[in-house]
Amino acid sequence: MSIKDLLVTKPAYDHKINYAKIQRASLQNQRKMAQFRDFFRDQDNHVITEILKKDLTKYVDNGDISRMKHITVDFFVSAFLKKLCNVYDTPPLFKFTDPDSQDAVRMNELMSEVRLNQVMAENLEKMRLHNTILTHVKYNEDLDKIYLDNNYNVGNTYVQEHETDGLEWQALAYEYITEHQKIIWVAWDRERGEHYYLETKKELPHFDQEARFMDRKWPIPGNDGFAAPNYGGNYTMPWTVFRYENHNNQFWGNGMDSLVELVRSMNMLLTVVNDDTIQETIRLLILNFNPTGSVGDHGQLKTGLRHPLFVESGIGQQDSPSGQIVSADLYNAEVFDLVQNLGDVVARLHNVDSPIKTELEQNLSGIALKLKTEPLIRQWGHDINIMRYADMDMLRKLVMVNNYHRPNNQISESLLDDLAIDYMEPKVVSDEQADYELERMKWEDGTSSPVLFVRKMNPEFDDDQAKEYIQNNLADLNELTGLGSIPVFPGTDENNLNL
Repeated sequence: MSIKDLLVTKPAYDHKINYAKIQRASLQNQRKMAQFRDFFRDQDNHVITEILKKDLTKYVDNGDISRMKHITVDFFVSAFLKKLCNVYDTPPLFKFTDPDSQDAVRMNELMSEVRLNQVMAENLEKMRLHNTILTHVKYNEDLDKIYLDNNYNVGNTYVQEHETDGLEWQALAYEYITEHQKIIWVAWDRERGEHYYLETKKELPHFDQEARFMDRKWPIPGNDGFAAPNYGGNYTMPWTVFRYENHNNQFWGNGMDSLVELVRSMNMLLTVVNDDTIQETIRLLILNFNPTGSVGDHGQLKTGLRHPLFVESGIGQQDSPSGQIVSADLYNAEVFDLVQNLGDVVARLHNVDSPIKTELEQNLSGIALKLKTEPLIRQWGHDINIMRYADMDMLRKLVMVNNYHRPNNQISESLLDDLAIDYMEPKVVSDEQADYELERMKWEDGTSSPVLFVRKMNPEFDDDQAKEYIQNNLADLNELTGLGSIPVFPGTDENNLNL
């Protein structure tokens, strides 16, 4: 090798190796943080408490930690995400061109089978938490049942990004625990249309662009080889990517680790404050002699009027026996305020209220309520644009899997071409009286009508159903009170039902 090769080629090669090591170390840290995010979202008290104990070791002795009463705010992350994600507060409407067709009926049954509304809401929450998740359409042959599994993220799934586009995947593998509690990997190769098991001795599978996954592999039971199910006739993978933001063209991006770190800090503060409040160590008894007296179950000297302390021996003691009680200054109120303020600061950054907020603002005017809810409405509109494409892609994968495994219950994929998903506005606190008065003013100048108002409140209604709804209410009111009418405005019929 020439001097030039040593000076140029070798450092470049070392840089490539070092960069690969950094990438792998970064991925391992991402996996750990994603697993933490899942623990806190799932409110896994056992794991959260163990994390708290480990956090406390930086500040407190292990012996003190073991006797502490551990306080954890398990609900915070889950409650925060529900406040943050409002697209599916009211389930969306799925509008088919012909809702009574066989395909539409079968599609509605399939959506009910997979609990679509619940899964869609979970998709958004998990996507916000992790930034990127994968939803897998699964089929259980024994039960003839289809599932939507949205538990795949960087914490349990290895993704090989596409060579020319970091936001697309060419192969992936996720961890699977066998009945013998052994961890293996289930692989899907998008480029080659393959599906098989992997076993690796390392933490992550080893991937090569030419050889693909290089770990020991074997077929999925029931498969003759490594070929994946031929979904859609072109080996379409039954996976949908849900991504909230593009972080430097990286597949996974960055999750909301700051939210987890916030809760970990809260847990430590509350545990330490609670411990100082209930433990005897907040008071110190300072003596100038060696005491003796009644001994408790744990070897401690008991105190009080029934258990006086005596001088163990007067030899060598020149001063009269004396004692002093010193009380520690506690800052419980300040710490609780700090915990609440930390939650408020993070919540305000996301335009929502903190889950631990103790005071509710009352008597807000209609204008103040609109200003308060405006960021929520903007967030709702932004999130819909993100979810719309991914939701439709998931539905297409759902139909493909259904048609492949259920040849006698197929759904025409063309049904989805005309399907419209109507996302409902989030339910926010409002001044109902002021809103209704404004609505009545619109009826007078013809910019709205009772029918439009009822349809806004009940999006599933069409015009005829809205009219029938109004007429039935008026009939009931008339039967009960004889007052079943509303003012007739210019340009409307006797029941103000014009559009």
